[in-house]
Amino acid sequence: MCGIAGIVSLNGLEPRTLVAMTQMIAYRGPDAYGFAYTTAGADARVEIRHCDLQIPTIPGPQVGLGNRRLAILDLSSTGNQPMQTEDGDLCVTFNGEIYNYLEIRETLQRLGHRFLSNTDTEVILRSYRAWGQDCLEQFNGMWSFALWDRRKQVLFCSRDRFGVKPFYFCSTGRTFYFGSEIKQVLHGSGIKRIANQRAVADFLEFGLQDHLEQTSFENVFQLLAGHSLSLQLTDPLRPIIRRYWELKVEPELNLTPKSAVETFREHFHRAVTIRLRSDVPIGVSLSGGLDSSAIACEARRAVPGARFKCFSACFDETALDERPYVSAITASMDGLPLWVSPDGEGFWKSIETIAHHQDEPIGGPSVFAQWSVMLAAQRNDIRVLLGGQGGDETLCGYNKYYFFYVWHLLCHLEPTVFREASALAKRSTQLRWSIGSAARYLPHVAQKKISALKLLASAELRKLPPVDEFLGPGSSLAQRQKIDLLKTSLPKLLRHEDRNSMAHSVETRLPFLDYRLVEFLLRCPSSFKLRGGWTKWILREALKGTLPDLVRLRKSKLGFDTPESEWLRMGLNNRHQNLWQNPDLRMQKYLSYDGIRRECRRFLAGERGALPAETLFRAVSLEIWARVHNVD
Repeated sequence: MCGIAGIVSLNGLEPRTLVAMTQMIAYRGPDAYGFAYTTAGADARVEIRHCDLQIPTIPGPQVGLGNRRLAILDLSSTGNQPMQTEDGDLCVTFNGEIYNYLEIRETLQRLGHRFLSNTDTEVILRSYRAWGQDCLEQFNGMWSFALWDRRKQVLFCSRDRFGVKPFYFCSTGRTFYFGSEIKQVLHGSGIKRIANQRAVADFLEFGLQDHLEQTSFENVFQLLAGHSLSLQLTDPLRPIIRRYWELKVEPELNLTPKSAVETFREHFHRAVTIRLRSDVPIGVSLSGGLDSSAIACEARRAVPGARFKCFSACFDETALDERPYVSAITASMDGLPLWVSPDGEGFWKSIETIAHHQDEPIGGPSVFAQWSVMLAAQRNDIRVLLGGQGGDETLCGYNKYYFFYVWHLLCHLEPTVFREASALAKRSTQLRWSIGSAARYLPHVAQKKISALKLLASAELRKLPPVDEFLGPGSSLAQRQKIDLLKTSLPKLLRHEDRNSMAHSVETRLPFLDYRLVEFLLRCPSSFKLRGGWTKWILREALKGTLPDLVRLRKSKLGFDTPESEWLRMGLNNRHQNLWQNPDLRMQKYLSYDGIRRECRRFLAGERGALPAETLFRAVSLEIWARVHNVD
């Protein structure tokens, strides 16, 4: 696990710029750092410097790669990056983990490849040599990397199937910059920090983030999940982007409930077990919900006798308190519970630091709960955490999925619609959730909602046509899940998790995003995920005897939730009054000062019909983001 950076410049790059881009994310890799430099030409020498800030001896380098290393596999110096093959033809800077690197290594050895280290980084190099760009099909893991092919004079970049690891870039025609974080690209390129109108509007109105190639900054882009990028060293530089993997949801698998449960159990066991490969201790980010609890118990089953440190956030509010569930899990697996207690005061003291690390506007205060968990892991010398991210999207854990499920049953005149509609009504009563709560997922034209743009945005932003392509129930439940996995839900959660964890030099591993497990679950019949009022039915059935029933049979759902309204009220009333009482907004081009002042007063007064905390917070978050990152 590392941080990466790079520059390709036809005019020749400034090594000090590459060094600065790399060192500014030292927290992503505190163990080592390195740089690689070369010029155009199939026989040009590649100069690599590890833990050395000296300027390269190569005059006028045109390709530069940087790396900060967090040592997880092969802790020796042979794992330092950038790493090259012995002939110097291939050189890579890599961030992530290839979990099946041992199996790929064995295959390559049978093909005659010799290895000089025990790293997955070297597996990428040898795989590319053996299979070219098709090597991506072999990888099961999370990654972003940039590989320089000297013979072909091409920079080959890739991001994993779900975008767990980030890759940002900017191209000016004769120079190409990339990095693990947006701040690196901004620093290297020196482009103006201008807010992206589309990204601002989608975030303010719908909370959408990371759903487009565009970022919150104009002219800075992300390589989307499941895509690769090739950059030939020709004038002008033209990045060629292609999708190398497509998440297929059809045809639906023909399975009995019993065979589906058995297949899920096999996939899940492999997904957890393969993520336990590490040369450093592993802990668990444990919320007390089904997903992280299932991972914790499965990890203990995979490694009998192991005692995992389990990090959990707890709150004094009864409705948000997960301690009874967490305690049941840690007791059943003999885990060591380690608690953190995030509060509103700590959140507002930390918000600018978090905003700095996130690079894009913060989606909500729950980010601070996760931030606190990662800080606790760092302080307890845990460098790797297993987490449950992705479980809700793959197993239909969100309440909205039941609404969509019944909708599709009704559209297809399925006889089970009455039974499931009744179960939905009962579930809605239990969770204080109703069909009306799902209205925000309908197409824009069918929504009857308070528009945040109308109330909080400037006239210029309100002119932008609304986005509705990512909303609604989808053509099928599986298709809706796919949209959430690749566009509306998971991408921003993965960004939050990556920045929160790497800010504290912690790697998180997510078994529910094992692509084989995801492909299986999305092609499973919907009735195996939602059944009789239960979400995640197949998981609950598969973990009988492994997961304590107190958690396995719970229907409430939290997941590091925070008292959002209380915290927002605290911030607006105290030290952050200038966010809504100062007419000189940094985001005045897109935010309405009069609108924000009015809606903050209504919220603080508790007026009926006032904007909910989650919506109002997005406007506050935009202004904080603009101030922290000096956005024009």
